[in-house]
Amino acid sequence: MVGQDGGSWRLSFDVSTSRGLTGGHPEDEGISPDGRVILVAEHAHRVDLDLTRYELGLSRTFDETWDAYLRIPYFVKDQTAEVIFADGTPAADRDAAIRSGRYHHRTATYEGFSDFELGVGWRKRDILGEDSVFRFSLGVALPTGDYVKDDPLRAGDAGLEHLHIQFGNGTFDPLVDFYVGIPLSKKWSFNLYGKGRFPLYENDAGYHGSVEGMLIPRLTYLATKDLSLSAGVSASYFGYAEWNGRRDPNSGQFSTNAALSVGYKFNEHLTGSFSTLLPLSTKTFSGEDALDPAPTFTLSVAWTF
Repeated sequence: MVGQDGGSWRLSFDVSTSRGLTGGHPEDEGISPDGRVILVAEHAHRVDLDLTRYELGLSRTFDETWDAYLRIPYFVKDQTAEVIFADGTPAADRDAAIRSGRYHHRTATYEGFSDFELGVGWRKRDILGEDSVFRFSLGVALPTGDYVKDDPLRAGDAGLEHLHIQFGNGTFDPLVDFYVGIPLSKKWSFNLYGKGRFPLYENDAGYHGSVEGMLIPRLTYLATKDLSLSAGVSASYFGYAEWNGRRDPNSGQFSTNAALSVGYKFNEHLTGSFSTLLPLSTKTFSGEDALDPAPTFTLSVAWTF
C-alpha cells in the first residue's frame, strides 16, 4: 500500500503455497472394537500438510496520510495422516491404534475462507530521514472463518472422533502492523515489516486463539527503474492456543526463514512479485503436534486505479 497516490484504489491478488509441512507424536493409546480407550504398543502418528492460500485485497488511499484496507483469505489444506509401527507390533494393537489414529487425524482436503482483515493505516514520509516512509495501521480480524465447534482435546481423551483443523478463531481480534522504508542510496534501501494478531477472549466453543507475530527486516536493491530484488530474514511467532483453559499441544512455535523476493513494475498501474520463505530454524514449545514449516512460494499481482 505504501507508495499509492492520494485518492487511488488498489486491487491485489496473492497465491502462496507451502508443500510438505510435517508433524507427529509418539502414542500408546488405541481404541478397542467396542469404543474404549486402551493401552497398546507404542507407535507414532504422522501428519503431512500441503497448504495453499489465496488472498484478495482491496485498499483505498485517501490522501498522503490515511488509507484503509480489506483482505479476504481463502485456504486449501490437504492433509495426509498415517500410523507408524515398530516391527513385531501385534495385529490387535495395530487395529486399535489405526482406529484411534483415524479419530485424531484423517487423510482429507479441507478448504474455506479464513478470517477477513479490515483496518486503517497512517503514513508519514521523511520522518526517519529524507525520502523515508513510515506506516502504521490498526485493524481487526473478523470471525468469518469456520472453526471447530467441539473441544478436540476433550473428544480425544474420550476416544471420540474430532478435528483440529480450522480456518478462524471465531473472535474479533485486534491487528497491528507497520512498515519502515529507509533509502540507503539511489539503488539500496532498508525495509522493515511487522505484524501482530492479539486474540483477547475465547469463542463460544471455548477456543482462545494464539498470539501471532511476524517481523521481516530486509535489504532491497533497485536493479532498474522497474525491477527490484530483496533479501532478508522472516521471524514468525505463534503462541499457545487454549481449549477451555487447557493448553493446546498443537500450538506454540517460533521459526525463522530466509526471505527472498523479486518485484517488477509493468506500467503505472500493474505490478507483480514473486517471493519465497526458506526455513532456517524452528522451535516448537510444546514438543508435540505443531507442524514444522516447509518452503513457501508466493506470487502477487496488484492493480492501482
